[in-house]
Amino acid sequence: MHHPIFSADDHHSGSGNMKKALDDAIHQSGRHPDLVLAGHVHNYQRFTRHVGTREIPCIVAGAGGYHNLHKVVKVNGEKIIPPLTQPVDGEQVTLERFLDDRHGFLRLEVTDKAVTGKYYGVPRPQEPWSVGARLVDSFQLNLQTHQIS
Repeated sequence: MHHPIFSADDHHSGSGNMKKALDDAIHQSGRHPDLVLAGHVHNYQRFTRHVGTREIPCIVAGAGGYHNLHKVVKVNGEKIIPPLTQPVDGEQVTLERFLDDRHGFLRLEVTDKAVTGKYYGVPRPQEPWSVGARLVDSFQLNLQTHQIS
């Protein structure tokens, strides 16, 4: 998807239209996605959508290079400290991790048993590139149990 169904940044909220389109497709097909990927928002956010016993990672990975990164909203003037679980449209959604102060990239490895994701932040323009990328977040979705570790 281009527009994310969930977003905690201060420029864009999650798209209700995209969430409805996804939920309609789930309802009509009787199937749930294993993973939902989106961009649009210029930062990284990983949410877990809890559907019964199923955990669905919903990832916003839009910090690939646009110069104006978007910040995650503050609550009472303070940065959010993940994990943070909130009800959204009658279901539980958890913001697991985010990175809003540097560019980065997401690497996914898919096998018949799992989807493994790793998000890396890269040095800022004023920092030496020799420092290299640093691992900021990682997760693994078991495709048999639909649980995230």
